[in-house]
Amino acid sequence: MHLGFFFLLPLLSIPNIYALPSDDCILLGPMFPAEFDITTTDAFRNAAESFPRAINSLFSNGTLNETGVTFAIDVFSTATNNTIYSYYHSGSALDSYLSTGDLNDNTMFRIGSVTKLFTVYAIIVHSGWQIMEKGVVEILPELKGNKGSDPLDRIVWEDITVGALAAQLGGNGGPPFLDVMRDLKKPVAPAFATTLYSDSGFQVLGQVLQRVTNLTFNEAIQKVLSKPLGLNSTSSFKPKDGETFNGLVLPGDEVTGYQDWGLDSQISAASGGLYSTTRDLRMIGLAISNSQLLDPRVTRAWMKPRGHTGSLISSVGAPWEINRLALTISASSSRTRISDLYTKLGGQQKYATIFALSPDHKIGYSIMVAGDTAAGIDRFTLRNSVTEVFVQAAEHAAWEHAEKAFTGTFVDPETEGTNLTLTVDTDRPGLGLKEWFEEGVDIRANVSGSPALDADAQSFRLYPMGLVSEGPSSLLESYGSESSERKRMAWRARFQPKKLVAHSAVEGGQGLFDNSRCEQWASVDFLDLYSNGIGTDEFVLGLVDGRLETVEYRSTGMVLKRLE
Repeated sequence: MHLGFFFLLPLLSIPNIYALPSDDCILLGPMFPAEFDITTTDAFRNAAESFPRAINSLFSNGTLNETGVTFAIDVFSTATNNTIYSYYHSGSALDSYLSTGDLNDNTMFRIGSVTKLFTVYAIIVHSGWQIMEKGVVEILPELKGNKGSDPLDRIVWEDITVGALAAQLGGNGGPPFLDVMRDLKKPVAPAFATTLYSDSGFQVLGQVLQRVTNLTFNEAIQKVLSKPLGLNSTSSFKPKDGETFNGLVLPGDEVTGYQDWGLDSQISAASGGLYSTTRDLRMIGLAISNSQLLDPRVTRAWMKPRGHTGSLISSVGAPWEINRLALTISASSSRTRISDLYTKLGGQQKYATIFALSPDHKIGYSIMVAGDTAAGIDRFTLRNSVTEVFVQAAEHAAWEHAEKAFTGTFVDPETEGTNLTLTVDTDRPGLGLKEWFEEGVDIRANVSGSPALDADAQSFRLYPMGLVSEGPSSLLESYGSESSERKRMAWRARFQPKKLVAHSAVEGGQGLFDNSRCEQWASVDFLDLYSNGIGTDEFVLGLVDGRLETVEYRSTGMVLKRLE
């Protein structure tokens, strides 16, 4: 049994009960660049210091059984490619089951349905993103020819793509054998109708992986992922008898005889059969985030929602379980903005694993848990704690870093009265365009395409767009040394009244809709007063060794330099 489904428990508890959405209608994505060492910030140091206290509180109040649970936590940075925090707890009742007597980064656990992530990753790496749109029957023609004719009795496999199965949109469930899936298995819903968690769909995907690679499932994982990424302990088979290994080997259930360790059915392996370690999960997380095995375009396509659930805060990817978090903007703010956390949960009887990536913050984490309640409350409790402490801290760290690296006044030394001031503000996301003058005239309204706009009544914010040019630049050659890192980054300016009308009911206001309150995404780059193909909302920020030195307004060619 693979308990890979996820309960809709509250994921993030904002400490301030009066937290409200930001007054700014923002673009989805990071508010500030995250390419820096997060461990240098006060926000991260405070998080690392507070986390052990949070765990001790869970032990003392009985939420976690201190003696009956063992877990390993690894938080890593995809910007620096390192572990930034780790925490290990070995429950005394389980100590004797550690094969080497030591719990560390290389201790093997069973990871349950986190296996599904490996299955999809291997398929995409081997066959490319285009396989997601390929019909399953093109690869497994034995699924054709279902004998039934009643739509209530027949799974129409010709309608189901590889991507549909990967995103839990196949509308199928039940046993994994292909003849049963073709002739006997009843449909649950039409393909692409709704997201329905399906272990059997991933068992079919395991057959897809085997067919396209002409290898067994385990051989495919080793060849496509383990060998190129240097995974040491990931396999769908337990270590061989007599082999020395580092693992937490829990016994089977005394009443039912069910066991997790050593139950290595290769029929269901692609759905939930892998063993792994926090080290190997970190290597997978770094590889995905840094597009080590995939083109960055494919990575971006893969890490997007492909369906939704009945919850406003949960979406589904392939096979990501995407949690939409309300994060406070800064350490001293009660205002929040939405950030998507890409996770995959896995659980068996006595083992559970959570894997997560936060693209906005360039961090990820894995949690591996063992014990009688591992797949129940333990994994969700630990997920909540790690997310509340470290993902929230990453948001605050980006704000803190931006305040030091991006704020300031920038001038045209050749033109008197031409300057621009950028700020980082407690309750508002992104960079603030506080002032912008050309020869003494306030021109902030230029970004709106309406020079008559009352700029003082508006909030002007700049957001990074993820377009980066690295290397030599004539605009930045006079800064730093020969070894300095130079980047030019595209940002877009958004404007709106400083105080917006009431939010929709889901955000604490009234009514079902925002009524155009939050339509910033629909107007990016639409304004082009100068007919030169460059939007009036585009700014390019020039960085040297991570510090902002120049601001280009590309619509007019204006270049402003930092005023020391």
